[in-house]
Amino acid sequence: MQQQPRDGQFFELRAWIAYSAAATVATVVIILANPYTGFARSVASAAIVLILFPLFWLVVRLRRDGDDGPWDVGYCLLAAAGYLFALSMNDWANVALFVLSPQFFLLLSMVPASIAITVVNAGGVVVRWAIGDLPGDSIVDAGAMTLLVIAFSIFFGHRIAAVSKQSAERGRLIDRLRQQQKEIAELSEQQGAASERERIAREMHDTLAQGFTSIVTLGHAVQGELDADPAAARRHVELMTETAQENLQESRRIIAAMTPGRLSGSALPEALERVVARFAEETGVGAGFVVDGDARPAPPAVDVVALRVLQESLSNVRKHAAARTVDVELAYLPDALRLRVTDDGRGFDRHSPRDGYGLDGMAARVREAGGAFSVESSPGAGTGITVELPAPAIGAASASASTEEPA
Repeated sequence: MQQQPRDGQFFELRAWIAYSAAATVATVVIILANPYTGFARSVASAAIVLILFPLFWLVVRLRRDGDDGPWDVGYCLLAAAGYLFALSMNDWANVALFVLSPQFFLLLSMVPASIAITVVNAGGVVVRWAIGDLPGDSIVDAGAMTLLVIAFSIFFGHRIAAVSKQSAERGRLIDRLRQQQKEIAELSEQQGAASERERIAREMHDTLAQGFTSIVTLGHAVQGELDADPAAARRHVELMTETAQENLQESRRIIAAMTPGRLSGSALPEALERVVARFAEETGVGAGFVVDGDARPAPPAVDVVALRVLQESLSNVRKHAAARTVDVELAYLPDALRLRVTDDGRGFDRHSPRDGYGLDGMAARVREAGGAFSVESSPGAGTGITVELPAPAIGAASASASTEEPA
């Protein structure tokens, strides 16, 4: 028994059902148009051929519904017997072979279908000879013609079976591709969620965590200044309040996915200068900030990355470097901007294992923005962090876009 067809094959089966219907009607018309054996016998012959079609359609429906019964073999046996009986009543019933041959190869595997084709064709010669429709001197000619028809039917039947098998393989391949696409979509969704969690973690690390670190540091300073230097304590309390307010703004921005609070309404150099000044005021470390080149607007994502890199770099200086001075340079290049943060602190071995998320988070941010990130440091020699981000001049970007427009 042939393997049950998959969903992808039923379109092809419907096409063969339509062909069988048309060929059955044509066979019935030919039989009724040639009632040389008598009208009653011709009508009976045509009726047998006609009845076979709904049976074939029923077998296809049963297989489509997943019924594993031997309906296909049963139908082929019944169809072969019905054909031979119809042929015994009207010789023009042999036109029904154009209906049955494809059906045998669609319902059976190659060997059983070939046997069925041989039986109905050879049996047809025997039936015609038995009822006297085939003279003895014509048996050799009829036999040779039958062999030719059998060979022709088996060859094209084999091609039908091959096409059907290819359709089945194609259907299975399509099913696998659909399943893989579904799995890829699920993995992409999971990866997107993981990337979003990582982005939010970076945002919180680069903003809220640093703000809370500043508040804690200032709190410790205030404790020692309340009695000795009330004015300094008051100034540090004011800084704590400002930092807390900025943290509140940043938390609201993260929740609402808005632009960074420190950049709202400010150019990038102004925002970076405020961060550097705040760092110097909170830590007492000498911090300088310079701008090289003419400042110009950059994509918002680039401004955000530059701001976050500076914040994280200064946070690392505060926590690890024990530096006396920090220099920050923002340079506007022809098609990029470069931020460099250097300190004269204790430095570190870049090749040794390290804890923390800061450097890796900065590097990830810069890569996502299409930039380059580098760190220079060695024990006792300070640290330098350089970031270069794509930021073409507006005029250059417009000219580039115009040259790419089709003529």
